[in-house]
Amino acid sequence: MCRGKNICSELGTNPDNWDKFSPLPIPNWVADQIDIFESVVNDFIAGDKESCLTKLKQIKNEEITNWYVEHGQMSGRHRKLILKVTPPQTIDKSLRDAIRSPQKVQDSVFERDGYKCRYCGNKLLSQDFIRLFVEKLDSPLFQRGETNLTTHGIIHIAWPVADHVIPWNKGGRTNLENLVSSCATCNYGKDGYTIEQLGIQNPFNRKPILDKWNGLTDKLASLKNILTSKC
Repeated sequence: MCRGKNICSELGTNPDNWDKFSPLPIPNWVADQIDIFESVVNDFIAGDKESCLTKLKQIKNEEITNWYVEHGQMSGRHRKLILKVTPPQTIDKSLRDAIRSPQKVQDSVFERDGYKCRYCGNKLLSQDFIRLFVEKLDSPLFQRGETNLTTHGIIHIAWPVADHVIPWNKGGRTNLENLVSSCATCNYGKDGYTIEQLGIQNPFNRKPILDKWNGLTDKLASLKNILTSKC
């Protein structure tokens, strides 16, 4: 248990051993659960709800959530404690970008980046798809709750965020030149510090990982045609 402590067992205390691209990489066993979730979705769209729910139960929901709560979203805090850095100064509100929320451009950011986190490389899911799947499945097994413990682990690790590389309150612009796709783990892990302070390389210096993955946006049309049915 690392929450509330000054050292994270997964991060360690030696900055030379830390990942240079993300606050704390998502373990392979966690990332692999997204592939299982894709199979869950395929079964649901195909009308095989029994197989869908069986596979959904196989996903390590509690373990993912525990990793996210205890390690992932706390990684930036642990980095700054070990590096003994102080929060960077914010700039006057009058000098900040008038647009703070990336909502209007976030889909363009996600598509440009191939629905993968530009920090850790983890697969991301479309926000629209997650919302619609929760609605259509209508099952307590997969919910986006109001707390960490009531939100499914897949959503914790695959919910996409358009992240300000240079924080907005430190002068970062809300545009395609300063926004990258981020998993919630890396977004929270930055903890308001600059990438330089946390020892992370600028994600814009690496090309996005583009392949066939599209955040399951290709399944939205099929999902919309499914009648909501209590599972």
